[in-house]
Amino acid sequence: MDFLPPPSTQLPPHSQAEVRRANFNQTLSPLPTLDLRIARLPVELPTEVRSQLQLFFDTLPDPNSLAQQINSTLIAQAGPIKPNSLPKPKPRDKPRPTLPPRVGDKLNVVSDRQEYDVNTQVFLAEGNVVINYKKSELKADRVRLDTKTQEVIAEGNVFFTRGDQRLRGTKLTYNYGNVKGELLKASGAVDLGNLQSSEVSRSPADVATNSVTVSVGGTGDANEGRVRRIGFIAERLIIDGDNWTAENLRVTNDPFTPPELELVTSKATLTPISPTQNRLELESPKIVFDQGFSLPLPVNSIILDRFQRFAPALVGFDKRDRDGIYYQQSFDVITQPNLSLQVSPQLLLQRAFSSQSGFSGFDILGIVATLNGAFDDGQTLSARASFSGLNFSKIDSLLRFNVSHQVPVFGNHTLVSQYAFRDRVYNGSLGYQDVNNILGSTLISPTYTLGDSQISFNYQVAAQLVGAVRDDIQPSTIGSLIRLQSAVVLSRAFPLYRGEALPAEKETGLRFSPKPIVPRLDAFVTAQGVNSLYSNGANQAVLYGTIGLAAEVGNFAKDFLDYTGLTLSYTQAFSSGKSPFLFDRVADNRSLTAGIVQQIYGPLRFGIQQSWSLDSGNLFDSVYSLEYARRTYSVLIRYNPNQGLGEFLLRISDFNWTRPPDNVTTIQNGIEQRN
Repeated sequence: MDFLPPPSTQLPPHSQAEVRRANFNQTLSPLPTLDLRIARLPVELPTEVRSQLQLFFDTLPDPNSLAQQINSTLIAQAGPIKPNSLPKPKPRDKPRPTLPPRVGDKLNVVSDRQEYDVNTQVFLAEGNVVINYKKSELKADRVRLDTKTQEVIAEGNVFFTRGDQRLRGTKLTYNYGNVKGELLKASGAVDLGNLQSSEVSRSPADVATNSVTVSVGGTGDANEGRVRRIGFIAERLIIDGDNWTAENLRVTNDPFTPPELELVTSKATLTPISPTQNRLELESPKIVFDQGFSLPLPVNSIILDRFQRFAPALVGFDKRDRDGIYYQQSFDVITQPNLSLQVSPQLLLQRAFSSQSGFSGFDILGIVATLNGAFDDGQTLSARASFSGLNFSKIDSLLRFNVSHQVPVFGNHTLVSQYAFRDRVYNGSLGYQDVNNILGSTLISPTYTLGDSQISFNYQVAAQLVGAVRDDIQPSTIGSLIRLQSAVVLSRAFPLYRGEALPAEKETGLRFSPKPIVPRLDAFVTAQGVNSLYSNGANQAVLYGTIGLAAEVGNFAKDFLDYTGLTLSYTQAFSSGKSPFLFDRVADNRSLTAGIVQQIYGPLRFGIQQSWSLDSGNLFDSVYSLEYARRTYSVLIRYNPNQGLGEFLLRISDFNWTRPPDNVTTIQNGIEQRN
């Protein structure tokens, strides 16, 4: 690989050298008459001499005649021309014209000291070396660059950047030609972009409310699952194009040292699958907590991309479908840039211990398959199939399935088309209801703000074919009706108080939380109208009014009672008519919801949230949680006795791992909330 060298062998201090890769092999591109004669010389001229001869000839008035004279002089010489034998320009000489740059990749070298050997074509640079070449930047204390082989050896405070790859180390050996090399004592970061998750359905209440909510199931923050930047340290990093192989690798999502959470493996390979996807292959990985306690990670391959995936392992509780405790482990089957398929086998532990067939029966095995797609035109696809057993002779009672497709329409609206089979719906005091089939489309508006009032407004309209249990006919049986439904929401939040967040430092704002907590107190008011028409002539119209308070007290940085999350809301429903189905019938005209999340000591928090029907006085929904929260991870135990659901979950901040959905659709103010 030939390069045109600079005009001198020694550059002054604090200098800059610029070299362009040539498109010829040891010969200059032919020029009319002149270069033809130079090419016939009996001796091989050094490249530098040829370059300077060309510059010299360009200054003469008659290039052809002068070329003949110089050619005859050169032939008379006994040996090759010495590099410094050409006449040097005098102070009064006119500036020589610059030779037009050759087509090729520009190599730019900046350093305190530089040397270049014409014969070996090797650069030696020391002191604050910066090399820019082939869309990469290399910084180091000392660099040796062979311009012929394109190999570089950099030592001392090495910093290498190429695209989103940012690496540090003590010594880098790298070849620009084949994009291969190795870095010792490597450290750096990988920027993995942002998540994109597909929603099966939304309601105006979801997209309209701008109030603060506090949930025992988590903060509900949309940024909580965002993939940002993951740092790593490795004894040796082998670079092969965009592929990395690391030895004795430690990966962390903690910006501070020492990290409180690390993924440790003896060998790992990071392979880009696409511009938005990376596959991380691991050998015997384990997770280390606070530089001490460690747990083996039950996966050897992790896909990092814009899709949210189930956590690799989960212990869950589902009393209604799976008879209690089960263990789930997830695997990636399809990992395309626009498509993701994850399969999650389940071992139904409580059913196995209570079953006469023990661990050998198909009834003790379950499986969940989740498909997600995201496309450039804004369309998304989401599908999920859940089997609560593998005895396919009972498939009608074991399978739950839903699929949803979203597409932008009318510029800023969203059209959601969906189908669900055996949809499990929880409707307040009416409890669980199964919807045998539901097929249709829903048009969802964006959220508008009404003038300067800060009132949010949105709406949705839907047309669906519904098959579910009807009690308007006797005996009650499954029947199908067309349902036309419309909903409108007006909401307004009133910020009553805002405190100060602590600095985003290790022992202050980021001690137990992935982001600093701002103490706050908000009030919110929501009005929602829902009207449902059925093909049998029935009609159900409901107006809901909700008022509430939400607060966060403390910064969650001290050891004792430094965080309290509170929520309190009251909902009143005014209804007329009655749905022929039980799953969407107005069950509670007056309801009260209250919740608290309280720090007990250090990172330990306890939460409880309950909802009561004030018509009957019954408690129809409740959630209890115990969380060990840190800025990089949390361990969560959650249980809902009313719905018979629970889970034991490890959440790792900044990874695209999310908790599996409960396969339960809840009714919120007359609208189904599918997850």
